[in-house]
Amino acid sequence: MVARSSDGLRDLVGDLSDTGAEIATIAADASDPESLGARMTELYSGEGAPGVIIYNAVMGAPDQLLSASVAHLQAAYAVDVISAIVVAQVAAPVMKAAGFGTMIATGGGFADHPIPALATVSLGKAALRSAATMLAADLEPDGIRVATLTIAGRIVAGTAFDPVHIAERYWEVVQSDGPWQPEFRFTGE
Repeated sequence: MVARSSDGLRDLVGDLSDTGAEIATIAADASDPESLGARMTELYSGEGAPGVIIYNAVMGAPDQLLSASVAHLQAAYAVDVISAIVVAQVAAPVMKAAGFGTMIATGGGFADHPIPALATVSLGKAALRSAATMLAADLEPDGIRVATLTIAGRIVAGTAFDPVHIAERYWEVVQSDGPWQPEFRFTGE
């Protein structure tokens, strides 16, 4: 598991300890694609490299295109899109050698319905969908499945968009042995 801070990872590993899975943790920040790439290279150069990637990073600050600085726009694109591509660049050769792998990026309804007050999130989710579609086309012949899972609603515990329901949808997609597609959706149903 990879996250900006190892603090939250310890809690997640504790929650998953009863599964019997061996879980490694790495602290890496998607706002620094080069550093993230180096950390992922460490992970993928060892034994037991992950065969499944869920990329779920977004710089979700409210903003607008006409007032956002160039630095802000670049920072958002680094987190929302570039780092996802960097992770794929590192993982793909190892997955190709293994003959299989799954990469899922968390998409969002903002790609379908952009909101001016969440400009970089909207742009990021649209660009991430395009990147995943292109990666899927490039990697499918090597047995690697790439897609987005578009969350088409606001994530709120106790609703149809409860994180538990969304996690179940991720699991369904990862376990799917049916026809693959470049985008899966979670609509709360």
